[in-house]
Amino acid sequence: MHQFLQYTIIGIPLAAVYAISATGLVVTYTISGIFNFAHGAIGMLAAFAYWQIHVGWGLPSWLAFILVVFVIAPLFGALIERLLIRGIEGASEVITIVVTTSLMIGLLGLANLVWPPGENRNVVGFFNDTKAISIFGVNVTVHRLIMVGVAVVVVGLLWLLLNRTRIGVAMRAVVDDRALLQLNGGRPGLVSMFSWALGSSLAAVAGILIAPTLNLQPITLTLMVVTAYAAAAIGRLRSLPWTFLGALILGLGESWLKGLIQTSWTIGSFQLDKLGSAFSPIVLLVAILFLPQPRLRSAGQQQQREHWKVPSMRTAVVGAVALLAVAVGVALLLNPTRQLLLVDGLFFALVSLSLVPLTGYAGQISLAQITFAGIGGVATAMIGAQFEPLNVIAAVAITAIFGALVALPALRLQGIYLALATAALAMLMYELVFLQDLIMPANSRQVPPLGVGDWLGVGEWSVSSSLAQIVVLAVAFGLCGIGLVKLRRGRWGRRLTAMKDSPVACATLGLSLTRTKVATFALSAGIAGLAGAIAGQTLTTDQLRFEANFPITVFAVVGGVGVVSGALIGGLMLGVLPVMNSVFATNAIGFFKVFEIPVSKLTAVLPGLMGVSLGRNPTGISPQIEAGFAPMLRSRVATIGSIIAIPIVWVLAYTEVIDGWTFLAVLATLLGLLPALAVLVSGTLASRRAAVTTILAVVGLAGAFVLPWATLSESSNAIRFCALVAYGVVVGIAATATAGLFEVPEELRPPSPDMIGITSPLGRTDAVEAERALGFREGELVGR
Repeated sequence: MHQFLQYTIIGIPLAAVYAISATGLVVTYTISGIFNFAHGAIGMLAAFAYWQIHVGWGLPSWLAFILVVFVIAPLFGALIERLLIRGIEGASEVITIVVTTSLMIGLLGLANLVWPPGENRNVVGFFNDTKAISIFGVNVTVHRLIMVGVAVVVVGLLWLLLNRTRIGVAMRAVVDDRALLQLNGGRPGLVSMFSWALGSSLAAVAGILIAPTLNLQPITLTLMVVTAYAAAAIGRLRSLPWTFLGALILGLGESWLKGLIQTSWTIGSFQLDKLGSAFSPIVLLVAILFLPQPRLRSAGQQQQREHWKVPSMRTAVVGAVALLAVAVGVALLLNPTRQLLLVDGLFFALVSLSLVPLTGYAGQISLAQITFAGIGGVATAMIGAQFEPLNVIAAVAITAIFGALVALPALRLQGIYLALATAALAMLMYELVFLQDLIMPANSRQVPPLGVGDWLGVGEWSVSSSLAQIVVLAVAFGLCGIGLVKLRRGRWGRRLTAMKDSPVACATLGLSLTRTKVATFALSAGIAGLAGAIAGQTLTTDQLRFEANFPITVFAVVGGVGVVSGALIGGLMLGVLPVMNSVFATNAIGFFKVFEIPVSKLTAVLPGLMGVSLGRNPTGISPQIEAGFAPMLRSRVATIGSIIAIPIVWVLAYTEVIDGWTFLAVLATLLGLLPALAVLVSGTLASRRAAVTTILAVVGLAGAFVLPWATLSESSNAIRFCALVAYGVVVGIAATATAGLFEVPEELRPPSPDMIGITSPLGRTDAVEAERALGFREGELVGR
C-alpha cells in the first residue's frame, strides 16, 4: 500500500506537467485549427534556453524563468504563427501536419547545433536546497510541489483569460465562428498569433518544470512532452477540463505501471515491464478510437492546393529503366562503403513510395511507415535464415494484413485524428513489440539477403554484395512505381482521387469508402513491408523508433507525394544526409572567422527547413524539376544528346580519366545547361543570341573539365562541393538568361495601357491602372 501511495504522489506532479503542455496544444488547435506537432520541441528548446541563461550565463533561476516563459517563448510562438502557420491556412491536413512535423525536426536539429550532444547538462529544480516535505510518509521535493501549484495557477489564469478579458472572448469567438468575428470587426489573425504565443509559453513552462527529472537531451525532452498528445485527445482537442482529466490519468497510470511492474514479470516470452512506457500511446489510441470525434472543419470547403500531373505508362516504364541504369552507374563509381549509403537511399525511397497511394492518391496520412517496414523485415527474419522469393511474398502479405487491420478501427478517422492514431500505433509497436527480446534479440535482428535455392540444380544464389542489393532495390522500386501509375490511371485511381476530393460525395454516389480505405492501407503497408523484407541488413531498435517515421513522411511530401518521382526524390534526399555527414564529417563552414559550424550538424536542420517550405509550395519538388526540364524533354535532339553526353562523362570517370570531383562538376554544369541547350538546338533563337548561348555553354563545360576541383581546398570537402554546385548554377543561369527563358511570354505580359478597352472590356480597375501607367493621379480622369 505504501508503494502504491508513493507512486501516486510521484505521478501527480507528472500529471501536472502533462496538463500544462496539453493545454497549450488545445489552445493553439482550437484557435488556428492546426495541430502543433512541434509543441514538444518548443518545450525542449525552452528548457535548453533556460539552462543556458541560468547555468551557462549565471543569471538567477527566477529571472531565467521569466525571460524564457514570458519573453522568448511567446515571441517565438508569435513568429511561428506569422511566418509559417498563416501561410498554410486553407492547405490540406497533410500539408499542415507535415509542416509542423518538419518544424519539430528542425528544432531538434537546431538544439543539437547550438548545444552539442554528449555534454553533461543538468537543470536543478527550484528550491533544490530546501528540505523535502513528507506527505503520508513520502518525501516530496519542493520542485514537485511547484509543478502541481503551477498547474493550478495555469487553470485559474486560463479561466480568467477566456471569461474575463476581451482577448479571451475573441478567442472563444474564433472557435465558434471565425468569419462572424471578422464581420464584426474582430481580427482573427491577431487572435491566432496570441494563441500560438500562449501555447508556446505553456510548452516552455512544461519543458522547464520536467527538465530536472530528466537528462537534458533534445529527443528525450521532446518525446516526454509528446505524451501530452494523449491528454489533448481525451479532451477532443477542445475541452480544457477533459484535457486536465486525461493528464491526471496519464500521470498516475504511467507512474503506477513503471513503479509497480517488476522487470521479471512476463506472460510467456512477453515482457510486461514495457507497459509503463506504452501506457501513453495506449491511452492515445483508445481516446481517438472510442471517443466521439468532432468535425475538423465545421464549415466551408477545404482548399486543395496540391496538384500533380498523371504520368503516362510509357513515362513510367522509361523512368524505371533509367532508374536502374543510373543506380548501377552511380554504384560502380563508389567504393563498397559508399554503396551502402546508396542502398539506404533506395530503401528510404521504397518506403516513401508506400505513401504515394495512401497520401498522394487517397489523401490519408500515416506516421507509421518505418514501423510497417520494420514488420516486413522482422517477419522475413523470423520466417527463416534462408530468404527466398516466396518468403518475400509471405512477409509482404503479413505486413499488408497488418495494415488492413490497422485501417479497420481507423475507418471513421481522418486528418489529424488519423495521423495521431498511426503515431500511437508506431509508439505501441516500438514499446511493446520491437523492444521484446523474442522479437529483437540484443536490440537487433539480421534480415537475410534475398536468395534463390538450388531449384534448378545450378547451385544457390543470394544477394551478397552492395551492388546486387542496389539492383534489387532499384528493380523493386521501378516495378512498384509502374504498378502505381497503372493503378492511378485506372478506375481504382479515380476512386482514390474522388475520395480525397470529397468523401461525402463518394458515399452519396454509393462508393464503398470502407473497402477503399482498407485496400489502400493494405497496399501502402505492403509496399513498406517489401522495403523491409528485401533490405538485407541488420535492423536495430533505434532504426524503428517512433520518431524515425517523421522524416519519411516529411521527405515524401517535400519530394511530391502525389507522383512516383516525388517519392524517389524524397527517399534519395533522406539517404543523402548520411552521405553528407560522411563526406563532410570533419568539415565546417566558417563565418568571417568568428565561429564555425560543422556541416554534419547543418544537415540535421535541413529536413526541417525543407518541410516548412511546403506552405508556399505544397506540390513538392518533383513538379518543379519537371517544369524546369520541360524544354529539354520537348526537344528530341536535346534529349538524345543528354542521353549520349552523360554516359560519356561517366565512362571518363569510371576509367579514371577524370576524378570524382571533376565528374560532379561536369554533371552539375550539364544539368544547369540542359534547358538552354534544348532551346538552342530547337533553332528558334536569333543568330546572335544562339551564338552567345553556344559560347557560354562551351566555355562553361570546358571550365568544369579543367578547373582543379580536387585541389581547390584540400582541407574541406564542403568548400569543394559548394564551389562546383555554385559553378554549375551560375553557368546554367547565364546560359538560360541568354537564351531568353527568363523572359515573360507574350501571352502572360500585361497589356499596354493604350490597348485597354480595345482588346478587352474596360472596367473600373482597368481605368485606374491605366491612369497610373500614363502618369495621372488616381481619379483625375475617371470620376470617383
